[in-house]
Amino acid sequence: MARARSYKSLEKEIMSNKKYMLLNQESHHGLTRLEHSLRVSRNVYKVSKKLGLDYVSATRAALLHDFFFNEEFESNRGLIQGVVHPDIALANASGAFKLNDIEKNAIVSHMFPLSMELPKYKESWVLTIVDKLVAIYEYGLYKFNPVNLKGYLKYLGYSVCFLFILAINFITYGEK
Repeated sequence: MARARSYKSLEKEIMSNKKYMLLNQESHHGLTRLEHSLRVSRNVYKVSKKLGLDYVSATRAALLHDFFFNEEFESNRGLIQGVVHPDIALANASGAFKLNDIEKNAIVSHMFPLSMELPKYKESWVLTIVDKLVAIYEYGLYKFNPVNLKGYLKYLGYSVCFLFILAINFITYGEK
């Protein structure tokens, strides 16, 4: 049986990578991408451990799920960034760390259903759901300004577009 791992030991392992630590300079949901990844990973650790899942793989994937940099997108911005960034994060994570199948699938599928990669493992589903809940929390706390109604309308527009893409993906999933 594998030795139990603390959250701090998993966090330290990933944060020892210098390129990964550059996420502290990337803006994401009104804070840094590193802060977002840490919040997601702490919650994934708790949930997956409580459910008796492979919490080590789930937590490592959560720490690495947004391992990308804005300059890697060239002109791709907005919703398309949400579709392509899991592949970029997986490439960056694979180049820096040895990943197992659960970790790879969780990273590449965490934007489901916006992206069409299906989560294959329970750990992947935990990351997908926790990431969305944390993103909603962070947007509400750090991005929305109650004084700025235009900001709300902009994000309402993004939300409608996102829901539309979700609906299309669900309707057409599995078609060739």
